[in-house]
Amino acid sequence: MTLLVFGSVSADVGKITPWLLGINFTIAIFSINFTFFGYQLSKYKAIYSEITTRQWFNVIALLTLPLFPLICFLIIPEHFGKIALWVLPILIFSSIDNAVLTTRYLSAKKFIGDSVSENAISLYLEQLSIEIKSEVEVHQSYLNNRGKYQIPIHAYDFEPSTLGIEPNDIWDSMTIIINLSVENNDYPIFRQSLNAILKLVIRFYSFKFKDENSYKIDAGIKYIARKRLRSIIASVVEKDQNGIFLQSLSSDLCDFLMKYEVLHKPCSDLARSIASDSVWIAKKMLESHSVIEPIKVLNTIHRVAEVNIYDMENAVSKNHLEQLDKYNISAYAYDIKALGVSALNNGNSHFAYRCMESLSYLGCNSTKLKSTQTVVAVFESIVQLGRLARNLKIGCFWSRCLIPAESHAEEFMGHILTWLVQDIKPDGNFYMKGYAEQAYSRIRGVKCLIKPKSNSNPCFWIEELEKDGKKIPHIEYESGMYGYGGSSDYSDYSNLKEYVLHGIGSESTSMIFHSTPIPLDIESEDSEES
Repeated sequence: MTLLVFGSVSADVGKITPWLLGINFTIAIFSINFTFFGYQLSKYKAIYSEITTRQWFNVIALLTLPLFPLICFLIIPEHFGKIALWVLPILIFSSIDNAVLTTRYLSAKKFIGDSVSENAISLYLEQLSIEIKSEVEVHQSYLNNRGKYQIPIHAYDFEPSTLGIEPNDIWDSMTIIINLSVENNDYPIFRQSLNAILKLVIRFYSFKFKDENSYKIDAGIKYIARKRLRSIIASVVEKDQNGIFLQSLSSDLCDFLMKYEVLHKPCSDLARSIASDSVWIAKKMLESHSVIEPIKVLNTIHRVAEVNIYDMENAVSKNHLEQLDKYNISAYAYDIKALGVSALNNGNSHFAYRCMESLSYLGCNSTKLKSTQTVVAVFESIVQLGRLARNLKIGCFWSRCLIPAESHAEEFMGHILTWLVQDIKPDGNFYMKGYAEQAYSRIRGVKCLIKPKSNSNPCFWIEELEKDGKKIPHIEYESGMYGYGGSSDYSDYSNLKEYVLHGIGSESTSMIFHSTPIPLDIESEDSEES
């Protein structure tokens, strides 16, 4: 610019003055038009929320500078041509800068990177936690007056009403970009935005508010992450027409579950949230009769359970919370059952068979490792799938097999049974015998005894009890704590009521009985001890 000014001092620019005026106006008009057209033709114009100060400066410069030489013509006409020449490089710079800025602000990759940068997430969490803290204080003030009110147990749980903050909410930004990527069939941007969302989820679940009794605030942060992630997943399910993005989404969630920090904490809030979302996506794929079965979800859920059951049962831990995970890990068996139920209800007998097969493998390994609660969950799940298949009159998926699905369910239970009888005692008792007999009684609908026999299949170990020449129907009873009772007749194959397996063998006449609540006055007991 300096060289242009000094070089034009002694030059005669009068001859090119009309050309200079024309090129100045041309640059200004075309720059603004190209910027406008670039915005209109962009697939991601929805992320361009406002014009920045720098862009306003360029636009104003492009609109006013071409007129500046004309104004100078009325004041100092002898320098009219030179001023038109001096304005030219400024207009060129403004037009280039405006194009670069527009391209940058319409870049989906840059938008994702800026939205989930470490500083942006940290600032967002700090602001969000402050808002949640105020809600927690209001909720706690209500609970502190429990002497005045009758508050049910579920009312003690805190759920934030705030699901984001204004302006420029990160979750809103990520929802917009992932929806646009699906609408535009932009698979690379979809993957990048999904990775950014999972990064955001990790930060939310690992957040710890620096204050006393902050567990409710931390829980509120996790609640927001869980709800916003599910809303994004639901949006992808709704918008995806060809199924490729849904398949990619389920695969990425499965890969996320296989990360070391998630895989080895299977009962953490983060792991259970991602697992439940994966199962929900798989069920949607089954409901939509997708060409691609959610087999990866099934295998991942099974793998998480298998790996951790082995680790838990072979590890020695004095942490009581970690000991509870031996019980809670059974949730993955129920996840597989949920997939099988969805498959049966949507006519996919092949995938239902694969679910029962996975449960069988899980049950065998759990039996070998003495993971009792997981074996219980597996028995409950296979029985439910078998009874549902019988009620729906669904046969085997294979065209060369006439064995009904409920009989296949018994086959898989038999595999587990062969492991249960490994330590059979002389009187015929073995590990979890009561649970196995109750499971077989439920699936057959009549009371069954298990009497293992050498050199024969488990099918021939089952003895159906009879009375007066008739098979005894299997009916379970329960007495409630307030005098009411109920029963479940498993001889009625249309009865699909799910009920916990208590391990009551067929030779027992026990029933589940709940006593009335016993008042517990802790304060009076403490005063007596003192």
